[in-house]
Amino acid sequence: MPKVLILADLGQENYHVGDEAMGIAAQVALEERGFETYIATRSTDHSRAYIGSAQGYIETLIFPGEPARREEYLEEVRACLSGARVAREIAEFIHHVSAMDAILIAGGGNMNSVFGWLLYERAAYALVAEHFGIPLVISGQSIGPVLTDRDERTLAELLSAAQLVGMREQTSFDRVRALGIDARHCLDDATFYQVGQRNLPHAPDFTLPSDYICATFTNLSDSEVQKIAARLDDIYRRYGFTTVLVQHKGRPGDALDDIIVARRIAECMTSPSLVLPILHADSTVAIHQGAHLNFSNRYHPGVFSLAAGVPYIALIPDAFTDIRIAGLMAHYGVEGFAVSQELIAEVADQALTEAIERREDITAHLQSRSRELAIFSVSWWDAVASELRGQRASGGLMDLGPAPTFKVGDWSKQNTARRAKVAQVSLSETLAHAQHDRERSWADYRAAHPTGRVAGQPLVSVIIPAYNAAHTIGDQLECLSLQKSAPTFEVIISDNGSTDELAAAVEPYRNRLNVRIVDSSQIQGVSHARNVGIQESQCDFIMICDADDFVSQGWVRAMYDAMCTYPDAYVLGQYLYISDEGGLSLQHPEVQRLFTEPKWQDVFVQDPDPSAPIETHFFIGGGSLAFRREAGLQLRGFDSSYTRGGDDWDFFARARLAGMRQVEAYGAAVAYRISHSPAQQLKRQRFYGLNDVLVTSRFPAQVQTNTSVIKQMPILLKTPYRLARYRDLETRVKIFSDLGYALGILQGTILYRVLRRIPRPALMEENRP
Repeated sequence: MPKVLILADLGQENYHVGDEAMGIAAQVALEERGFETYIATRSTDHSRAYIGSAQGYIETLIFPGEPARREEYLEEVRACLSGARVAREIAEFIHHVSAMDAILIAGGGNMNSVFGWLLYERAAYALVAEHFGIPLVISGQSIGPVLTDRDERTLAELLSAAQLVGMREQTSFDRVRALGIDARHCLDDATFYQVGQRNLPHAPDFTLPSDYICATFTNLSDSEVQKIAARLDDIYRRYGFTTVLVQHKGRPGDALDDIIVARRIAECMTSPSLVLPILHADSTVAIHQGAHLNFSNRYHPGVFSLAAGVPYIALIPDAFTDIRIAGLMAHYGVEGFAVSQELIAEVADQALTEAIERREDITAHLQSRSRELAIFSVSWWDAVASELRGQRASGGLMDLGPAPTFKVGDWSKQNTARRAKVAQVSLSETLAHAQHDRERSWADYRAAHPTGRVAGQPLVSVIIPAYNAAHTIGDQLECLSLQKSAPTFEVIISDNGSTDELAAAVEPYRNRLNVRIVDSSQIQGVSHARNVGIQESQCDFIMICDADDFVSQGWVRAMYDAMCTYPDAYVLGQYLYISDEGGLSLQHPEVQRLFTEPKWQDVFVQDPDPSAPIETHFFIGGGSLAFRREAGLQLRGFDSSYTRGGDDWDFFARARLAGMRQVEAYGAAVAYRISHSPAQQLKRQRFYGLNDVLVTSRFPAQVQTNTSVIKQMPILLKTPYRLARYRDLETRVKIFSDLGYALGILQGTILYRVLRRIPRPALMEENRP
């Protein structure tokens, strides 16, 4: 059987019902037509668990979000196809994709500048397909409406590489035709989704009301939440329909995305409601299709309900949503039920009332049209299959044909005018933002990449201070060798006088990484080792990690993106604790999960204010830190007067005083080892307490850790009792950790606050032998 690779937006950390449904529907349609299906995904584990029936799963190539860097990344793909040496993940991506017999880019609304990284991801598949002569079909797409000139050229090149192109609404079809592409007008790929029995983790048991309406919303203001809640209460009062609030996007087991809006609506309602968590597409489609009515400002609830003859009232907030939802509803002739979100109170009531009271007529209209569309859908997937086999199919493909219009009340006149006005303003503002974003991105990129840089020279130096780390450094180097979408980087291992086989442990990675070892044995301590690494680097960007931790696979990219976006900042990545009971390695299931799982890409930015205290949103330290080399040299690096900790917060405080911003990047995550030895925790935490007193004594305005002896005295006094009572290892580790920190605070208070024996700073120049 021919092998077809299916690309949809699959494997995201947040489960997206519509994206998953389109990918699954495409896979089923092609398997029914004799293909062996492979799924391109952001997470093979995610897709294997949630889709399950494909022959294989391939990790897709994840593009940067910044316009300049995604454009450059696409050029790297092009260069690799021409024989140039580029990042390892690009070469592996091309290798896997080129092994396929055909490629399908399944449906979606991503071919625009708002989601530009997804547009460029798809363009990479088109480059590979064209280079190797692999048949390519693009199905069920929405185009734009926001496209910068550069992105529109990329789009045209992408579409031109395909043997068959399908647009799922008239506006996109017309725009693509204007680009000279021989596209066809088709349906959303998930229109006739076949419901299965799959479930997501944490899926609850629930019983649906006998008569219900289904509601799915995102991005609502407080006022809009209250207005929607009032409409739902009114429906219950007049017709007895309970509201079931269904989520379209969210993370299984977490209260994120749509469920936040759903709970706000439910809290404002006085009538009964059922709030469901994010569910698998199988369950979600079934719930939508069993409702009396669907009410939403999302697209795919309409796809699922209209095909089953269930009325759908859509709220339209902007031009992007208008094009997609109005185009969908036009397939059934019911676009009159697409209501401007600005008219929830004025028009939505009338639309909902008409949809409920004329339900039988609407259902008959929808079902009649759905039967016609089902015949077209079979024709479309037959044509897709033919083209993927290299056989021309245009002659056997049916035309979609216009739908008869279902006439609605006079209330639609006000609605039509308002929708057009909102769409015009929204489109203008969003296009201006996209153009400005690209200009800013390229300005930052050029500032960060001087034209004098030697070709092939790494952009980033990753510095690893090491002392007798032969038994752990291999795992960290393995993590660095598996980085995704990373800029070119070198690894500088700063050897602080190791007596073990450090060089031998590094040797196996020399053919996978640009790695070198430098000598920093002149002065003992991690600060000096870091400083020597900074001085040895010739790159513009410095990143620091430790020899005994595990950086996540997007660590370098997340750090680099943050530094380019905020050139005047130092960047901190989050520590994710992992207990080390001995034998911890990258193969450990928990480490592997922390290494591979997609990370939240948000950042927290603390603007320059030398007098303001440092704020943190997660545990931070010097083992996940990045800054520009020039800034590190101006700050004179790290202070070696600290022993085993504290030098990182000292660095942060001096950076703040120098006017630098602090950026915390969630995506730059590190699995941070925590010893399970009580004695080790006692020793480590004592140094932490000691150094916290020193750094707060030096920088009381910037570092405001509570180092009061009074706060620690109860811990010291209760320790004998706690040790006598608790014998389990986990609790004793916690007791010794608390005791160590309290002893360090006591020792530091005596040394630095009472006796005033504050050591003289030992910064970079003073570290030179």
